[in-house]
Amino acid sequence: MQGRYTMTFPDYTIGVEAYEKIREICPRYGKSVVVIGGRRGIEAAQAKMAAAVDGVGLEFTGFLLAGGETSYENIEKLRRDQAVEDADMIFAVGGGKAIDTAKQVAHLQHKPFFTFPTVAGSCAAAASIATIYHADGTFCEYAYSDEPPVHVFLCTRMLAQAPVEFLLRGISDTMAKFYEAQIASRGKTLCHSDGMGLALSQMCLEPLYAYGEQAVADNKAHAATKAFEEVVLAIVMTSGLVSNLAAPEYNGHIAHALFTELTNITAGEAGCQKHSGLAAYGILLLLLCDGQQQEFARFYEFCRKIGLPTSRRDICASEEDIHRVFQATEKKQDVKILPYRITQDMLHRAANELEQYNKR
Repeated sequence: MQGRYTMTFPDYTIGVEAYEKIREICPRYGKSVVVIGGRRGIEAAQAKMAAAVDGVGLEFTGFLLAGGETSYENIEKLRRDQAVEDADMIFAVGGGKAIDTAKQVAHLQHKPFFTFPTVAGSCAAAASIATIYHADGTFCEYAYSDEPPVHVFLCTRMLAQAPVEFLLRGISDTMAKFYEAQIASRGKTLCHSDGMGLALSQMCLEPLYAYGEQAVADNKAHAATKAFEEVVLAIVMTSGLVSNLAAPEYNGHIAHALFTELTNITAGEAGCQKHSGLAAYGILLLLLCDGQQQEFARFYEFCRKIGLPTSRRDICASEEDIHRVFQATEKKQDVKILPYRITQDMLHRAANELEQYNKR
């Protein structure tokens, strides 16, 4: 990175009554708010938000549905809504796609935004980057920005009510951040921000090994415990900061490329129970391709304990699906930043090795 650059960090509040901090933080940025989110997210958060702004001079200009996919069509429609035009700030509520939609609206309209995740499925609530999809739900591209949310409100009471599948997705996606960054940065001299991001990526791994199994059990019981809180912080805040600090090539390659392609196949979209943990399958293949047998065994056992996919059957993919996924993965631009070339043959060998490992 050369020339002048600015790093901006999101603040955050976490706890069972995190929304109470709205009245202290948000009035500094104006008097009117538009809420953009998913239907379920808005339904879950609206009453808490209304109570939090009562008596502090904040008024809502509207509650707008994000529209399902984080597509440019939805983003363009929302940015032109009068409720957005009239608002001083934007509250982004819901899961990753809803938050990314609201985030992009905020970026385009140059308005400060605050995030209120209702599931811990990704780092979207803390990251400045947004994942853009086509209207049919297939991946389009990443939209980059250096403007993260002003503040992230993590209500653990609400997050613990979400289905555990979201937490499993968040865990696998977050752990991929470390493994991918570790390999992509091998042998390279890092600038300050990349080095900070890579150092922080260690916190995307060890807290999840330490607390992940208990957090999954607590989520199933809808309990906002210490273990659950630690895992939420790793998924949302730590991973989000790594995304904001480190260059894109360190933030995702094989595991994320495989995840993207697997979500695009018909079998993946058709309702596989473990669709939410597809990145875990990519991590397993990545570790095998990289020859990290000991770390592979460690991650494999972790996956088995908490319910992440470890086989082709778990991800509901046929042999033909896998072949197409590996073809597309080999062609991905971000694969080329690795210290060596990952080929279809390497991926097929790793996949076969993984299938044999599952038979032990």
